[in-house]
Amino acid sequence: MSTTPDLGDLKERLATVIGIPVVPYTAGGEIDHDRAVALARRLVGNGITALTPNGNTGEFYALSPDERRAVLTSVVSARGPGTTIVAGVGLDVATAISDARFARDAGADAVMIHQPVLPYLSARGWVEYNAAVAAAVPDLGVLPYLSTTAVTGADIARLAERAPNVVGLKYSVPDPVVFATTRARAGDGLLWVAGLAESYAPAYWQAGARAFTSGLVNVAPAVSLEMLAALRDGDYDAAARVWRRIRHFEELRARDRAADNVSVVKEAMHQLGLCRREVRPPSHPVPAALAEEVAESIRSWRAAVPELEPEGRP
Repeated sequence: MSTTPDLGDLKERLATVIGIPVVPYTAGGEIDHDRAVALARRLVGNGITALTPNGNTGEFYALSPDERRAVLTSVVSARGPGTTIVAGVGLDVATAISDARFARDAGADAVMIHQPVLPYLSARGWVEYNAAVAAAVPDLGVLPYLSTTAVTGADIARLAERAPNVVGLKYSVPDPVVFATTRARAGDGLLWVAGLAESYAPAYWQAGARAFTSGLVNVAPAVSLEMLAALRDGDYDAAARVWRRIRHFEELRARDRAADNVSVVKEAMHQLGLCRREVRPPSHPVPAALAEEVAESIRSWRAAVPELEPEGRP
């Protein structure tokens, strides 16, 4: 029987670096589940306590329904005693609900609901969409993913009132002032997650975010945790030093409207012997010139990159 989750405890567990694992492929283009498990264990073993399988860095929209579920199962199998799993779900309402229920049964603690990709998104429709998914899994925490200013703080407050298991929001509008205004108008009680990763984490933290997502953790989890520690301590000078170290890498991911966001992460991982560089369309592996920039961007912090356990090596 479903039980009401301890939302306060869940929010505390999610107030951290939320890692978005990549999906590794074989030479034939299939998902390499053994490598997916090894990479997830590497994250857990290096201090990442919250993971979102089937996030954007996990190429959510390039996977089939069966593949998404298999990826979730692989990552769940790698969890440690203190790992919080936030499964990415989305697409049409029926698919999102079905995947959310699968995530619940697979052992996830929460779901992150991707923003609907329909170009005609309305604020009221966004509320209805997320409320329907949340109602289908009342025993899971829910974090909608929002990257549009069409949805205001008042809309978010209406959703939180409708769906008590909405514990927070992954907010990815690239404007700290808009974020601060939206958060203020939404009211208290939600965990706000800086969804644009380490690049925006310091600015969003000062406006009330208490977590941030990260694709960088796939490469160097210690660097992301160093940023988190600085922010928790209120040491914005230290956070700025981390920011400067990763700036080039994150700028490469954001270039050309984030066209190579995942490809840059996988290229760095390939250069470090962690997984193959391949991504699926509509993403594309980076060209040689960009691969050289990736190598330069990670040069100063390669020492912070942990290896895979021996059984997980290429």
